[in-house]
Amino acid sequence: MRSVIDDWSPRNDITTPLSGTPTFYNSGIIKALSTSNEKISVGQIDYLEYDEENFQYVITPYWDIIDGLTSDVFQGIPGIDMNLRLRHYYRVNYVPVFITERSPSENREDLWELLEEVGLDYYDRFEWLLRTKMRAANDNLIVERRRNESICIKYGEEELDNLQYGDKMIVDSIEDFGNTNTGFSKEFYDVLIRGVDVVDNDENILVEALQRASLIRLLRYQQLLDKKNRSNKQQIGIEKARENGAYKGRKPINVDAHVLEQTVYEFRQGIISLDEAMKRTKIGSKSTFYRKIKQLEKR
Repeated sequence: MRSVIDDWSPRNDITTPLSGTPTFYNSGIIKALSTSNEKISVGQIDYLEYDEENFQYVITPYWDIIDGLTSDVFQGIPGIDMNLRLRHYYRVNYVPVFITERSPSENREDLWELLEEVGLDYYDRFEWLLRTKMRAANDNLIVERRRNESICIKYGEEELDNLQYGDKMIVDSIEDFGNTNTGFSKEFYDVLIRGVDVVDNDENILVEALQRASLIRLLRYQQLLDKKNRSNKQQIGIEKARENGAYKGRKPINVDAHVLEQTVYEFRQGIISLDEAMKRTKIGSKSTFYRKIKQLEKR
């Protein structure tokens, strides 16, 4: 694992950070959506506005999480060279590709309709993005609003979706996350991919940032192994049932092809949620919905 660079020399005015105190600040967390709809925190993007109409965006990759991810989950943040492994990437008086790819331009005909839909009466690409779940067509990244202050909670007192990178979770011991291998790996993994620090009752960190990437990769491998073992056992059961003439197979779910194509398109664009997509196609399980997507892509 290569070290993160803090002393990189800027190449031009666009990458040279502004100094001074900003007059306005806004912040979001960049998250990668897995095929099972897990939200994995991969970075932070901040907007800082200064006097005399100067501004800058700062993108901060969460390397302690990124280094534990495989390429099928995360392929990088558009517009920045992640091979440089910088602590911070600056874009001064310049809107980053990450923003322009997933927000409306000032010349778009339906711009004010899009702004009104999220309650905006002024043009702000970043704020618009924070109020939507918009994705670009060529990646699996979204951005959600980031709280300015971190919180510290006792395990089980807060929904995981409400926690963000840098928050602290107090546990009596690591064993709190589950008493079975499957339950433990799933719960612990869900905490780690959010960048939440696990601490004991004296707030001593139990999982260091340098350990996080290794643990994420290990727990993910364990989950995949458990899934494979369950699938193998299920297949053995099916074969036995088939030999006894008791297995009739799963009845396929019929979905209108046009409805499915339109729904999948809107879901991938972030226009509708997973729940809305399943409701519209009358599909009752997430696994079936994602299977329908894969079948559609193979056509």
